[in-house]
Amino acid sequence: MKTKFNKFAAAFAAALLSLSAFATDSGSGTMGVTASIADECSVGNTATLDFGQLTMLNNGAPSSAASNSVSGGTFDAICTSGTTTPKLKFSSANTSGSDFRLVGADGTTYIVYTLAESGGTAIAYDTPASFTGFSADGSTKSLAIKGSVASSEKSGKAKQAYSDTITITSTYGI
Repeated sequence: MKTKFNKFAAAFAAALLSLSAFATDSGSGTMGVTASIADECSVGNTATLDFGQLTMLNNGAPSSAASNSVSGGTFDAICTSGTTTPKLKFSSANTSGSDFRLVGADGTTYIVYTLAESGGTAIAYDTPASFTGFSADGSTKSLAIKGSVASSEKSGKAKQAYSDTITITSTYGI
């Protein structure tokens, strides 16, 4: 009986040794992981530039020499941190090619207006340019803008509603 037990113990030990050969570490490796952040800019949350009722007449004298009409608004802009030279470009849906224009409800009468940064720096039509206070630091900037309608642009225009849509395009690296 002792011999059978020894043979059984030897067979069992051999089986355990052969199983441990299958349970060994089969190796390991590494895998690299990468990512990058793209140059991106975005504009949104725009507020309407509302000139309201345009004053057409000089109430103190019998003339149509009313003063300029001015309105202000804001919009948000953001660029990923480290983006080079963020620029903004403004265009009008009613342009004649180089200006901002309000179009009357009749579809044929226009009032030209100008845009500027809140500090007074003029905004050229459809031209990418730096905007004061706008930097690429990954945070949203609320930027102020103002529009102006010269008194000469209002003179002789018919009573009706006028409107325009400004498209603000953000660019970088230009």
